[in-house]
Amino acid sequence: MKIAIPMESDKVCPHFGRAPYFLIANIDNEKKEIINTKVVENVPCDGQGHGKAVKILIDEKPDVVICINMGGNSMENLSKRGVEIYTCETDDVDECIKLYLEGKLEKLN
Repeated sequence: MKIAIPMESDKVCPHFGRAPYFLIANIDNEKKEIINTKVVENVPCDGQGHGKAVKILIDEKPDVVICINMGGNSMENLSKRGVEIYTCETDDVDECIKLYLEGKLEKLN
């Protein structure tokens, strides 16, 4: 399974479309642990790159996006492609993944 998280610096970015980059975490479903991660740049990230963010993630084929906030258009476009979207109130990336794997996050779609 692939989880995508919008990030800035080493924290979860509070707004999906304006994130400078995305963390893509490959998860071992049986062991419920991270196998590996990679960082994908959100280009261009000028505060108006919302459509680009969705396209970038579609190319990465995540199963799940964990975010603090996401606009309706982005949510609709990802949902159409079968991506599940969850919200996390903390900006700690590791904590967001842990809470998701424990089934403790709210599903938005």
